[in-house]
Amino acid sequence: MLEKERYPREKICAGGIGARAFRLLDKIGVEVACPHVPLDAVALRVAGETVVVREPGLGAVVRRVEFDHALARQAIDRGIEVRDGCAVERIAVTAHGVDVTAAGATLSARCVVGADGIGGIVRRHAGFGRGALRAQVVELDTEAAPADLPRDTVVFDFQVRELAGYAWDFPTLVAGQPLVCRGVYVLGVAADVPRTRLAAYLAARGLDLARYRLKQFAERGFEPGAVLSRPRVLLVGEAAGIDIATGEGIGQAIEYGAVAGPYLARALADDHLAFSDWRWTIDRHHLGLQLRIRHAAYRLFYGRGRATIERMLPRLPALLAAGVQDFAGVPVSGLGLVRGVGQFVAAAVRGAG
Repeated sequence: MLEKERYPREKICAGGIGARAFRLLDKIGVEVACPHVPLDAVALRVAGETVVVREPGLGAVVRRVEFDHALARQAIDRGIEVRDGCAVERIAVTAHGVDVTAAGATLSARCVVGADGIGGIVRRHAGFGRGALRAQVVELDTEAAPADLPRDTVVFDFQVRELAGYAWDFPTLVAGQPLVCRGVYVLGVAADVPRTRLAAYLAARGLDLARYRLKQFAERGFEPGAVLSRPRVLLVGEAAGIDIATGEGIGQAIEYGAVAGPYLARALADDHLAFSDWRWTIDRHHLGLQLRIRHAAYRLFYGRGRATIERMLPRLPALLAAGVQDFAGVPVSGLGLVRGVGQFVAAAVRGAG
């Protein structure tokens, strides 16, 4: 594994992880030992209401600088060679393998996995397109504010209808100190827009943006039908695309790994390294289904009917509960889905009337 930075390395991220991801790690005996804040509820602020969906043990909030370092140590303990401070400079794919130039040396491999995020070199050097779905994100860490919800709750605030996106409040731990990670996630805007929105969001809570260290980054969304592989090159995680509706990426990255591991083992054993069925493999897995649903939700929610959908959402407890349960990795019952769809249809009929 080649890592550009030195561990422990900073990774800007709100740090929310659904329990589904932890369950996947448990299956391979991996426990990522790092500080975290347990989560039991998700709150949505929409159409002037705050809707709270409780699901005990639904996930946790971590600091990526700590979580990623602990995960890298787990890999090293299992005999994987992790070279940090080793920036990749060039990737050349031939008929016989892949040559990777990093830190002045050339490594030869049978294939390469691009798990290097939105700005990764694998997409560029292997000829993948830039991708159309981009989001701008800003975040910072503050002390608690009087209006904050309990620390077992993550908050998504959709109150600004002019923007495709949301503000958030996530409980976090920074050097053992309980703080709140606050930020703004916005689709299809200039890089300075989220900062302006965050300043207003903080001011409404009695907080001044100028007092805090601001961190800014971008995210790439999963696009149905997009190319995710080339001969001897496989994309996973945000390099392939994450949930564009919410920006959730850690859980998807771990689930990409859970799919890619056995897939690569078979491909290497059989020397079938064209990877032409990687897209199909993703699409038929829970991961692909989830990402397609989230993509559809993004198109629906941020479309012309947004005001109507916002009025409906607080009346759809079964549908919201199903979404939270999926995040938590809890099996969603068929009855729960039927109830959710029924609530959606009933609310749509009432809205039309």
